[in-house]
Amino acid sequence: MVSTTTIIAAILMAVLGFAAGLPGCLILNRIPAKWLCDYDEEPSEELKSGKRYVFKKHGLIMGASLAVAFAASVMTNGLSAELFVAVVIFFVLALVAASDAKYTIIPDQFTIAVAVFAIAFAVTDLLTTKSFVSKWYEPLIGAAAGAGFLVLLDLFSMFVLKKEGFGFGDIKLLAALGVMLGWKYVLVMIVLASFIAAIHFLVLIFAGDDIGKEGKYLPMGPYLCIAAAATVVSRPWFESLFAMYKAVLEMDTLP
Repeated sequence: MVSTTTIIAAILMAVLGFAAGLPGCLILNRIPAKWLCDYDEEPSEELKSGKRYVFKKHGLIMGASLAVAFAASVMTNGLSAELFVAVVIFFVLALVAASDAKYTIIPDQFTIAVAVFAIAFAVTDLLTTKSFVSKWYEPLIGAAAGAGFLVLLDLFSMFVLKKEGFGFGDIKLLAALGVMLGWKYVLVMIVLASFIAAIHFLVLIFAGDDIGKEGKYLPMGPYLCIAAAATVVSRPWFESLFAMYKAVLEMDTLP
């Protein structure tokens, strides 16, 4: 039974999340134009104009997404120290998703911010609930597992499919998220991100979009960001699934 305090807190967090769409747009319009370019590119006139994102479109989408993430975090995980670090990470991930979706770039500065708050999240988790990481070395394993998985996929794509599979920005972002989630949940997040991306890809195909043709592709950053938030929000459900799976394995090993 959800308490009245939790419901009120969820409503307040939803309002806060929705309101965060405005500063999110302001930040994306004010950051240096060079942040949204590859290292060897010069900013376009649009990037230099400072009118890259419009609140009535991008801000509302960002705000609605953050409202759901903030409220769901409270409803599923309750009020905790990790929650307040998580909502900051969600906000930065919203900036990452927006920049990658529109300009196919994940600014290193955003990734560094995710990494810093991911470390704070992992430390807080270790000192309190141990929900995602229970040993001091698990954030390191999580970072290696997340980045390593994408590196292997990228190598497979380059040598077998003869094209780049993932950008280095995706790899760095996943390493940062691995610090927060640990090896077990970062793998859950990767599967979830792949599933979300596949569903979106199929929807676009059936809608008549020319996605998949030469020179057009879906950036992976937004799916990683959505999956990361969904993994944090859904942790109690995944814990139940893990417990059920473990119980089944123990039953199979009984004489």
